[in-house]
Amino acid sequence: MFPRLVTLFICVIGGCVAASVPVSARDVQEPALPARVIGTGDVVFFIPDETQWGQRLGEMQRWITDYENWKRWYEVWRNKPEPGWIGHRDRRRRPDPPTWLDDECRDVVQDHGILVDACRLLADWKDEQIVLQMRRQTTQTQVQHEAPTKNVWWEYVHFDALWAMPQVGASVFGVLGMHATVQVAGRFQVFVAPGAILLNLPNGKSREWRPATDWGMAYRIVDFTFPGTRRRASLHLNLARAWVLAGPSNVIKSSIDLAGFSVTFKKTPPPAHQ
Repeated sequence: MFPRLVTLFICVIGGCVAASVPVSARDVQEPALPARVIGTGDVVFFIPDETQWGQRLGEMQRWITDYENWKRWYEVWRNKPEPGWIGHRDRRRRPDPPTWLDDECRDVVQDHGILVDACRLLADWKDEQIVLQMRRQTTQTQVQHEAPTKNVWWEYVHFDALWAMPQVGASVFGVLGMHATVQVAGRFQVFVAPGAILLNLPNGKSREWRPATDWGMAYRIVDFTFPGTRRRASLHLNLARAWVLAGPSNVIKSSIDLAGFSVTFKKTPPPAHQ
């Protein structure tokens, strides 16, 4: 009796092992299928949804074909326009993978098959996305650095104040004035035309106001934001010769050397969202 029980037990164990081998092989060789859950009391069954998986297989195959065709086109026409019958053809849009493919590729355990091919191309697609973004950023940076700086004419209009003769004990002062310059090199500018300035000078008995014209050079000292505004401005040091248009006959020379400061205003900066 006992030998028969042992023989029966061995046969049952062998049958269970033999039945489990094909199932394991199918799990390894075939991709995971979308499934629906069916509960029967304490037992839960996962039934593959073959209809949905068939749709996904079709989406994968179409994307693989489209992406491989795009890669072949991109290798040829990456840096040059593709000629057409009239003018140039529009550049081909890189096909996006199915939205669900990334989740499927996380759990793939196969070494061959359509899902493996799709996952390999998905990794290539992600790498290509990073390369395209880096190339786009590099191009934008080059354009920004190479774009010429645009200036408007009134950025070279100077408003003068606090001018004086550079000699010790000088008694001539330039209070208000205006002149225009042109860029020479770096921070240096020269008067593009004679400027105008209002001088306060002695007349032998007291002091009086006289207009004058001046010409010279300017040096940009510093850029700053004008107080109370968002307007950018520049402070300049000026060296100029001024010619008094009318004044005392023998108290002050008709031409004098002056040094003083001037301010120019830059274009209003763009709004923060641009």
